[in-house]
Order: sequence, then structure tokens, then C-alpha cells
Amino acid sequence: MADDELQEYRARWARLFPEVRHVDFDGSVVTNDYCPDCRYCCGPQKESEPFPMALLDRQISGRTPDDFYLLDSHTACLDQRGCKALGPAGCRLERTLRPVACALFPFVLVNLRLYLYLICPASMFVDKAALLDMGGRVHVFLSSLDSADRARISISRRPEDLKAKYLDLGLPDFA
Repeated sequence: MADDELQEYRARWARLFPEVRHVDFDGSVVTNDYCPDCRYCCGPQKESEPFPMALLDRQISGRTPDDFYLLDSHTACLDQRGCKALGPAGCRLERTLRPVACALFPFVLVNLRLYLYLICPASMFVDKAALLDMGGRVHVFLSSLDSADRARISISRRPEDLKAKYLDLGLPDFA
């Protein structure tokens, strides 16, 4: 993503969000008050390749196929249809049923390393020191997960994609 495209998002979000909103991490979930009105990451995706979001075993139930478009029984996905759980007021799921990727957004575990997704309005408008502090707390939470669960929920991306859309938080990776 070019700098001019990032600036276009910044201008769009500045019009939609004239005031900084609350974003915090409670130990297992990021509360991101931009999400219900933004819905960019959970709406229809431009990319033709589905964006996988692994579910933990405790999140799988009989209702899982009703809540998500699935790549397999343990992996929800976003694609050109957007998210099945997205409603007019944002996500209709309880936080505990959302994929970890959603619960931690705009922090993203990619290639077993923690990043900040740069296109999110929270990433653009919330104080960087506060985001870095939250990132450290998210890292502690991820450290508490079983290594197999961390590996499952980690998203794979090519290095060139990371440079364009993600900020490396400089925290130790989980490899």
C-alpha cells in the first residue's frame, strides 16, 4: 500500500471519526470503539483470497456454521462477502465467540509475531504510546495461550504485504 493510499484512509477516517474514541485491552479482548461504525476489516474484502481467522476449540459449537463463513471446521474467513456475523450495528457475536483475530484487533498475530494493522482508525488516531503499551499487554495474553493455539491463530502473510499494511511492534516473536 502506497503512502498516498494510507493518507486517503486517514482522511476518510478523520471525516467519520472527528474525535478520538476509546480503545483498551482488558486482558483478553481489545475494546475498540471504532469498530461498530467502521466495519472496514469485517466488511466485504477486496482481495480474492479469503482471509483466514482460526477459531480456538472452545469457540467451536453447533452454531459456528451459522456465525461464520468457514474454510474448514476450525477456520472462519472473510472474503468478498464480508463476515457473516456482521450486522448493522457491528458484530452480533459475544466477544468470547469471536475469533481471536477479531478480539485483538487492531493487533494482529502474523507469522508468529505481533503487529499493528495500520489502516484501522484506532492505529491512526489513538496515542502511539498507549497503543504500544496495549500491544505489550496483548503480547502477554498471547504468551499465556498454548503454543499450538498460537500457531493456529497466527496468520501467514508475505513480507511485502507486512511492510505495506502492518507495523511491527518490536516484541519478541513466538517462533
